[in-house]
Amino acid sequence: MSRIVASAEVLATSESLTNGDFANFYRRAAQVRDLLGTNVLVRDLSSQQLLNTRVPWGTALPRNPLFDVDRRVLETREVQVSGLLAGAVARTPLLIVVVPVIRAGDIVYLLSLTISLERLQNILSPDRMPPGWLAGIVDRDGIIVARSRSPAQFVGTRVDADRWNAIKDAPDGVHHTTDLEGLASVQAYSRSPISGWLVGVSVPESLLAAPSHRSLQLFAGGGLVLVLCGVAVAILLGRRLTRSIMQLSALAQALGDGQAMPVRPMGVAEMDAVAGALRDAADLIRTRTAALAESEARLRRVVDGAPFPVIVHADDGEIVHISRSLVDMTGYGRQEVATMDQWLERAVESGQEASAFDIDRLYALDRPIDEGEFAILTADGQRRLWSFRSAPIGRDERGRRLAVSMAADQTDRQEAEKRMRLLMREVDHRAKNALAVVQSIVQLSRAEDPATFAGAVQGRVSAIARAHTLLSETRWSGADLATMVRFELEAFSAGHRTAMSGPPVSIVAEAAQAVSIVLHELSTNAAKHGALSVPDGRVAVSWSVNRATGQLVLRWDESCGPPVSPPTRFGFGSFIIEQTVTGQLHGDLSHDWDESGLRWRMTIASECYVTSGVRDPGAAALTPANDEPRRAAAGARVLVVEDEALTAIALSHLLQDRGFQVIGPVGRVQDAIDLARSDRPDVAVLDVNLFGQLSFPVAEVLDGMGVPFLFCTGYSNLDVPNERLRHAPVLRKPVGAEQVTRTLYDLLEQRPGTATA
Repeated sequence: MSRIVASAEVLATSESLTNGDFANFYRRAAQVRDLLGTNVLVRDLSSQQLLNTRVPWGTALPRNPLFDVDRRVLETREVQVSGLLAGAVARTPLLIVVVPVIRAGDIVYLLSLTISLERLQNILSPDRMPPGWLAGIVDRDGIIVARSRSPAQFVGTRVDADRWNAIKDAPDGVHHTTDLEGLASVQAYSRSPISGWLVGVSVPESLLAAPSHRSLQLFAGGGLVLVLCGVAVAILLGRRLTRSIMQLSALAQALGDGQAMPVRPMGVAEMDAVAGALRDAADLIRTRTAALAESEARLRRVVDGAPFPVIVHADDGEIVHISRSLVDMTGYGRQEVATMDQWLERAVESGQEASAFDIDRLYALDRPIDEGEFAILTADGQRRLWSFRSAPIGRDERGRRLAVSMAADQTDRQEAEKRMRLLMREVDHRAKNALAVVQSIVQLSRAEDPATFAGAVQGRVSAIARAHTLLSETRWSGADLATMVRFELEAFSAGHRTAMSGPPVSIVAEAAQAVSIVLHELSTNAAKHGALSVPDGRVAVSWSVNRATGQLVLRWDESCGPPVSPPTRFGFGSFIIEQTVTGQLHGDLSHDWDESGLRWRMTIASECYVTSGVRDPGAAALTPANDEPRRAAAGARVLVVEDEALTAIALSHLLQDRGFQVIGPVGRVQDAIDLARSDRPDVAVLDVNLFGQLSFPVAEVLDGMGVPFLFCTGYSNLDVPNERLRHAPVLRKPVGAEQVTRTLYDLLEQRPGTATA
């Protein structure tokens, strides 16, 4: 009974049970069922069965009546053992051990382990009793639950009222009475402190008196001989009794020492009966000792095979069992943490704490408790964060109080939280840096009219955005130089007017933004005043690594452009290039105002780029641009879907300046769908994220109407829901006026029956 109660208390502390994860708890309960030979039930407070290991998981289960044992558990919040009950599933008489399952101080479930009558009956087998002896068990309500003789007749019947009233409140006793079969007997009983049951033994008085009667008959029949041989008989009888008593004393000593007890006939029936009783007691002790050892072995296997760290420790500080997973995770051998003091000293970073793993506190509270989180140091110096929960589980064969402490590793969760906080700080840092650069561009840019100023600012901000796009695709590990050059030149290239060459080079994240600004200023200058401002002009960009100095050398050579002469004054773009190259990139800058075309040569410090581990992109082909100037389609109506008000206004003004008619703008998905259906556009510009919703439903409606559209977004990659939407053009924010209008021209030209003016 102690073993079953201890197992029930341990099961009641299972995390899967307190969390309501019954499927996972069923597997663990089934293991307990197989180990202990007892079924496990879980019921809610209305006595509805939630789990029963007698039937497969998922089987519909009935509702039990609320038994008296359940009421005692709810009143006392302690383990209780029932009297004789009828199982709702097994439909057979049985007894149950009921344990409260407590969560946040409240009882949430009733956990029951069943005890079959057959199991009790096997303990009281007649083969275990001396001839003529009788044993039985009576529950706390006076119902006979097991009997060594005639169990089918008496098990389940009630002890008569007079006899029950005489013994029900007494812890133990011996008295002369008449047993249930009408025989005058001497009965002894004792009450179990765990279950409240009475365990009794009954011996007929005739069996006890028979040896004495035979002795008296012998003395009466041979009285005369005894008188004549009195002295001799007295001596012989005294020696026999003495030898018998000495043999009984030796048997008792062997019983106390747990040794084997060879019993030889002593010739005195009473002595032989006592010797037989001692032998039977020794057999019973050996059987119970073996059962206890088997139970200990099962507990050891359960703890040893647990998938999480488990320690079973006694009130004297000894660690009785330790799980293999704890040994594997910490690297400490069992001999290195044989006591709780050794465990606290070796493994717990904060050292021995008075309140940690205190068995006295556990048994005073008489419930599972959370010990808290501890930093655990492994044998190889690693630091892990474990959360412990402890519970009392009863006593061992030496009478020591035992407790189990189980741990959950919280290290990965803590590290994930740290990484998330670091990522949030890094995102905040980079966003503020980008805003600061944009602010500087606005403050430093110069122009004679607002339109030129806006174009200059927009071009420089777009260059920064393109650098950020490249960095995001490589997770800020660097930006490919060839791709950066291609991005800046492709807007101005015409046929084969541009070329570039050089080894694979990646600009580090800290320098990518600066290099992008320099390339943008060179490209803009070539498009406005240099080689790209005329149809026959050419631009060649090349780079190489100076092995002697470790610097990256970048050359910008223009040819076939307008005649070049040294400027009388340097513009703001030249100032940005010089300050960026010599200051931020720690390089040098030189230029040659050759009449055939401008030639720039700049160097970049070695810490601003890498060549190892960079994939060769091959020959980077520049996308040729249409040299023919185009104007907006006459009357072309553009639906603008954008939830950022300033961005929407700026985009609308840009389109209107280029001759388009703007529908909208709108910033919600349903508003965009309603507007598209009521006022059909010719083409549409869609932001992807509209106030927390994706604009793909709008795109699908437009696609169904045959209206072309483009996506304008800050996302580097789009996970579109179908193949048709995947072919739509995608512009990365911030976008320039030329890029938007050119893409809209292309979409309008691809429509059947549509031509640009």
